[in-house]
Amino acid sequence: MSTNTNATKNSNVNSRNSSEPFSFKYVESGGLANDYLVISFDSESNNLKVSTDISGANLSQKPIEDSEENALKDTIRKNNFFNSESTYVTENEDEDNAALSSSLTVTLGNDIHTSVWGSNSKDVPQALTEITDEIKNIAHGKKMI
Repeated sequence: MSTNTNATKNSNVNSRNSSEPFSFKYVESGGLANDYLVISFDSESNNLKVSTDISGANLSQKPIEDSEENALKDTIRKNNFFNSESTYVTENEDEDNAALSSSLTVTLGNDIHTSVWGSNSKDVPQALTEITDEIKNIAHGKKMI
């Protein structure tokens, strides 16, 4: 009898598909207007957090749907994020003050990886754009950016 009770508890704990930890932090900064954007998520809290201020003072939080979380996980896997380069070299860094810098760190299960690139980096894969666009679309859909 106690075995069934424990099984029920475990299935309730995993009902959010939280069997694998999932989190990400996307940071975009720079450009002509010296913009700053941070979008982060942690499956434990289920809150998408967005800040447009480097101090974090301007922070908004909203939960995301299971379908949004699962779609993002699928996009990350499909685009082989964990096999992307850690850094994409920027050409003529001193010449372009208008460049945007981006970084994305993802933890999925036992995997963790960070990629860093700039809007003037060479050979940045379309996969990074697809993943970050999906992250921004979720935040935009929740009217957070």
